[in-house]
Amino acid sequence: MIIPKPQRIIKLDQAPYVVKAGDNAQAVLQEAILDTTLSQESYVLTIGVDGAKISYGSEVSKAYAIKSLEQLLSTCDGTIDAMQVEDEPSINYRGYMLDVSRYFFTVEEVFEQIDFMAEYKFNALHLHLTDDQGWRVEIKSHPKIAEIGSVRYRTLFKLRKHTGYYTQEDLKRIVDYAHSRNIIVIPEVDLPGHFQSAVAAYPELGCYGDGVKVAENFGVKYEVACIGKETTVSLIKDVLKELAEIFTDEYFHIGGDEVPSHRWSHCPYCKAKYEALGCKNWVEYQAHFMNELASYLKTLGKKVIMWNETEITGLIDKDVIWQYWQGGLKEEDLVKEVNNGRKVIVSCCEPYYLDLPYSINGLKRVYEHKPCFDGMNRNNFIGAETCMWSELVPNMKVLKRRAFPRLLAVAEGIWNGSGSYDDFIEALKTHRAVLARYGVKNTPKCKYEPKGLIKLALNLWWARRVLYWGGLQNVITNAKIEKLSKRR
Repeated sequence: MIIPKPQRIIKLDQAPYVVKAGDNAQAVLQEAILDTTLSQESYVLTIGVDGAKISYGSEVSKAYAIKSLEQLLSTCDGTIDAMQVEDEPSINYRGYMLDVSRYFFTVEEVFEQIDFMAEYKFNALHLHLTDDQGWRVEIKSHPKIAEIGSVRYRTLFKLRKHTGYYTQEDLKRIVDYAHSRNIIVIPEVDLPGHFQSAVAAYPELGCYGDGVKVAENFGVKYEVACIGKETTVSLIKDVLKELAEIFTDEYFHIGGDEVPSHRWSHCPYCKAKYEALGCKNWVEYQAHFMNELASYLKTLGKKVIMWNETEITGLIDKDVIWQYWQGGLKEEDLVKEVNNGRKVIVSCCEPYYLDLPYSINGLKRVYEHKPCFDGMNRNNFIGAETCMWSELVPNMKVLKRRAFPRLLAVAEGIWNGSGSYDDFIEALKTHRAVLARYGVKNTPKCKYEPKGLIKLALNLWWARRVLYWGGLQNVITNAKIEKLSKRR
C-alpha cells in the first residue's frame, strides 16, 4: 500500500503482477514517459501483469512515482493488483522542521531524515540552526560565534556537556543531498530573540552581554540581540549573507518569535532608536528590525519567512511569509491577515509539533488536521509544515519515537487531504518493512491514542519540562540588569 495515499486508484480488469525474487522498481518498470500535460508534481503509474509504466510531469514527479512503486513492492504479499494510480499533492509546500540547535544532529543523521522525507514525499526541509542553547553553523567572518556558541557545558539537570556545529562545507553537502532527493532546504537564524548563544560568543551583541553563557536550560531567554547598535545589525547581515550563498533555495527564515523586551527597555541604545523610530511599543520596534532584515535578504534574492506576530502590528512587510505556530495569535485573526494579503505556512503546535507527547498530539488528531483554515484565501496559503523541536529530544533514538508514525500521518494529510484514518492505519501496518529500513521500530498501537494510565504517564513526562525552564534564573538576571541600568 502507498503512503501518502494517492488521489485516485483505478482497478484494472487484468491479472495481477506477480512479484519475483529480487524485484525492485527499476526491474519492474517497463516505460517512463514525460507528459507535458501533467503538472510538475503529477504522475500516472500503471501496473499490469507484465510490469509498470509511468507518465510524469517532471523529474520530481517521476521520483514520486518510483517511490510509490517501491512501496507497493515492499508492502505486497507476493502480488500487486492491476491498477492505475493517478496522483498529485493537494498542497504544494510540504515541510518538516528539524531543530538542530538545542541538540546537535550529525550530517549523516540529517541525511537519514532527508531520505525519510523523500520516501513520504515531503519537499521542504527547514533547519532551525540557532537558538539560546546552541549556534550550529560556521560563520567565517565571525568564527567565535560557532566556536563558543555551539558549546554548552551542562544540559537538562546540569549533568552533560553538549557541543557540535556544521561547517559551511557540511551545509553544502546537506543542501546537495536534499536537492538530489527533490527537497529544498530552508535555513533559520532565529532573531532577535533566542539569541543567547550568539551573545555568549560576542557580548557586545547584547544590551548587557558581559558574563552571558550559552543557555544551559530551556525556556524563553531575555538575552536578545541589541538591535539599537548598528554594529549588531551589521554582524547579523554578515551572517545572513554567508548563509544565503550556501542555501541556494528561495526561502530564508529569520525567526522573530518569543522576544522579551526587558533588555531593550533598559538599554540606552535601544531606547534612543525606539524614540527615533517613533514606536508606540516594543513590538513595533521589533517589526522595524524584521523589515530591515527582510529588505536586505530580498537584495540577496530571498523570500523571507518569520514566525507569526503575537500582536499584529500591521508594520511587517506584506512580502514576508508568516509561519503560523500560534503564540497567542487567534486563528480568526490569522485568517484576516492572510485574506489581507499575507502568505502563510501553517505549523500549528497542536497538532503539528511532533516533540509533544501522543497524549496531546495523538495520531488521529495529527492525521485529521486541516491546515488550510475555513475562510482562508487559498491563494495565500503556501502549505503546511510539521516541527520536531529538540528541547527534550537529545538523540535520534528519541526523535524516532516521537516522529513515527505521526510523520507519516502528516505526510498523508497534506498530500491527500481527504483520506480515511482507518485506511491509513491499515496501510501503516503494511509499512513496517519500509520503516525498518530507517531504523524505526514498530510502535504499539496503544501509544497512538493513549488512554488511562498511559495518557497520565505521558502527560507527567511532558510536565517535567518546567523543571528545565529556568524561570527563576530569568527573574534573578532581570533584577541584576535593572540595578546595572540604574547605576549607568
